[in-house]
Amino acid sequence: MGLKGELATMSLEDILQWLAVGKKSGVLELRGVLHTKRVSFIAGKVTSVWSSDPREYLGQYLLAYNRITEAQLREALASQEDENQLLGRILVSRQLITEAEIRRIVQLKVEEAIFDTFLWEMGSFEFHDGAPPAQKTMLLSLDVTGIVLEGARRMDEWKRIRRSILGNDAVVSAISEAIAEHLPLAPEDADILSRLDGHKTVDQLIIEMRAPEFKVNKLIFDLHEKGMVRIVDGGGKLGDKSSLQLQRARQFVEKQKLREAQAELKSILEGQPRLEEANRMLQVVEHLLEETVIDQALVPELAISLEQLMEAQLGPNEAFLATRVNGVWSIRDIISISPFTEDECLAIFSKLLKRGILKTAPPL
Repeated sequence: MGLKGELATMSLEDILQWLAVGKKSGVLELRGVLHTKRVSFIAGKVTSVWSSDPREYLGQYLLAYNRITEAQLREALASQEDENQLLGRILVSRQLITEAEIRRIVQLKVEEAIFDTFLWEMGSFEFHDGAPPAQKTMLLSLDVTGIVLEGARRMDEWKRIRRSILGNDAVVSAISEAIAEHLPLAPEDADILSRLDGHKTVDQLIIEMRAPEFKVNKLIFDLHEKGMVRIVDGGGKLGDKSSLQLQRARQFVEKQKLREAQAELKSILEGQPRLEEANRMLQVVEHLLEETVIDQALVPELAISLEQLMEAQLGPNEAFLATRVNGVWSIRDIISISPFTEDECLAIFSKLLKRGILKTAPPL
């Protein structure tokens, strides 16, 4: 028997428990404002998760935990295209990581992808009874009870966090004197503190660290509770109204009503110009409207000096891609290791080329 509806009507906790108690096998599809996830079940246990969000790809987790480099990931992905093997298997065969480490990170990736949906403000679900997993992947067998308990805990923690850090547009700075009193620091604390400059938003830190939204917010919240960081700007310029508009914009895009989507997104950005989700979606929509075709085999190069690049006032996603340009990797290579969708990457490359920040050359 299938089941579908809105997460506002039936909570994710209730859905997961229904699947576990009924020992269901199939795929639970979860559709949010920006991304879709598919959670596979066998006899009521979670076996795998597919996500349309590139930040939740295995390669991004391996980079976030410093298990491989971007160059190693790119080489492994190129081999994957030729050999049609799982990314983890390729990395293990190259002795870049052990099988035990891969399994641990795959489980972490699966759990984090589900935990993230507990924090969605809106979304829909549909259970496809008996459907096979979305793609070939390492299968796990995770008990739903632990996932539900942690998801509920994070929801409570998220409410506490959002009373101090009102949104991902918040800006924080480190307090050197207080940090000195807490030495030595935990590695994760030291990492995030080293990135705080009083200007970066939480969104920028999430991209830089390739870390889940909850993790970055929790690290900052805990450091703030200890008096080690100062909230320069609490943010919170996002709201229910913008979430509803983003949902409508996405529906327009899915129906190929690009002009309507463009108008909806521009309406959001008039009042909230720093809203990252709207900016990202608008770049994609405008790229599709222009029907600009970029040859992904071309090699991008900087058309300006590094000093000029630093002064170019790039958005966080634009800056991420621009700083991966090395005169060797093709556009396709850079897209493969980025935490953004292919459409978004192409839209950004198109914009940077038009602004004269990048130029392209044929591959060597």
